Amino acid sequence: MSEIVIARWARSLAVGVALSLAALSNGPAAAAELSAADIAWIDKCIADRKIEQLDPVRLRKYCECMQQIVDDNEPFTVAGIEHSYPPAHAMCHDEAGLGEP
Repeated sequence: MSEIVIARWARSLAVGVALSLAALSNGPAAAAELSAADIAWIDKCIADRKIEQLDPVRLRKYCECMQQIVDDNEPFTVAGIEHSYPPAHAMCHDEAGLGEP
């Protein structure tokens, strides 16, 4: 394998592990731990996706899932995460019941 393929595989594996851990840690208490910045990020995500005319409950679930993936110190936009971490985008689409991304 080339070094590029190995690096991509390692990154995908690391993202997969992080996503699995995030999914396990999500629960009713997770919503209570959202900061004002987290809520603003989720609201921006929802506003950015309004044009897609998705079910509002599923859209919120998708945005909350994506927000859980972002470290508080990372200045990612939703679109930035979707492009940088496709496995996260696909996982959150599935969790929200939005079907294939």
